[in-house]
Amino acid sequence: MRHGSLFSGIGGFDLAAEWMGWKNYLSCEINPFGNKILNYYWPEAYHHDDVKTLTYDTINTELTRRFGSHWRNDDIILTGGFP
Repeated sequence: MRHGSLFSGIGGFDLAAEWMGWKNYLSCEINPFGNKILNYYWPEAYHHDDVKTLTYDTINTELTRRFGSHWRNDDIILTGGFP
């Protein structure tokens, strides 16, 4: 299972996903401190900084570059820690 998070904060959902054996592919957090934490613990994932500019094309390009085009074949869970 693959995981992506929006409004990620410092990665609570990302950590829980990792505990469940899911791979974190994507996070989106506008706060610089939160982004620093996310980049530290999940360096392979794509970290975007503004949900208003996050598009499928951006996600597809970045995840294909990191994980190959097969990333789209996997089940993906999207979580959101809305403020």
